[in-house]
Amino acid sequence: MAVKGLRWLAAGLFISILAVGGVCSAEGSKTVEVWKKLFTVVNGDGIDSNTTFLITREGVVVVDTRVTPMEADKVLKEIRKQTDLPILYTINTHYHGDHTFGNQVFKDSKAIIAHENVRKTLFGPSGKAHLDFFKTMDIPGMDETVITLPNIVFKDRMEIFVGGYNLRLIHARGHTDGDLFIYIQELKTIITGDLVFNGKIPYMGDAYVEDWISSLNYLDDFDAEIYIPGHGAPGGKPVFLAMRNYLLSLKGMVLNQLEEGKSLKETQDIVRPALTEKYKTWKNLDWLDANIERAYLEYNSK
Repeated sequence: MAVKGLRWLAAGLFISILAVGGVCSAEGSKTVEVWKKLFTVVNGDGIDSNTTFLITREGVVVVDTRVTPMEADKVLKEIRKQTDLPILYTINTHYHGDHTFGNQVFKDSKAIIAHENVRKTLFGPSGKAHLDFFKTMDIPGMDETVITLPNIVFKDRMEIFVGGYNLRLIHARGHTDGDLFIYIQELKTIITGDLVFNGKIPYMGDAYVEDWISSLNYLDDFDAEIYIPGHGAPGGKPVFLAMRNYLLSLKGMVLNQLEEGKSLKETQDIVRPALTEKYKTWKNLDWLDANIERAYLEYNSK
């Protein structure tokens, strides 16, 4: 995509193009050509996590593999609509099953890459417990899932040079202890994983709120115009800013109640309506109480 003299679209124009540029595919998912040779599969059966794939001149890089082998197969079919080149690398942005349980479909790629904590969490009893939890959700195709672990892990950062692109994989704790984001300088793009949700209250069951805010502040240092979230449509800088503002609002409101000596329930009863009003257009508003609790327990312990 490194075309000399290329002018990048402004964020608002970019988002409007995305809105009309998606190619619908079967069974509820949609493949959006985010930029030339860069695609994101959004929506789908079960859980609406995103998968992104980049087609290079040497082969394909896949980021996150969705919630079941059945869903991953749909992604593979979308890839094959675009290219017959081999799958070179598969990357997991964190350990949650909606981003890793399709790994088995991509096990023949050169490597499945993740932060070291992803492999630790998916290995052995903790991985089995995570899979068993997902099996309670009545997701189609869940029973076919076999946990397929990353076979290359890193601690802080790693780089992949492939087919004219430099992908920087950077650990950034927040949504979980094993999050990574991917910066592709040639495309001015960040694939954020679940560090960013677009238009949805985030899941925070494994979150580190203060670290999450710090990670997003760090992510803001990169020269990017396109943000591909873990859930929701890709977009421009406003997608990133909205996520950070949500976390800052949550933190600020909870800290105010802690300073007043309020209990958890009192805090929830005060903060919930305020956040509901501020984010009334977002999905998953029923997750607000859990998010408030997570922030309350974290900041109450400091």
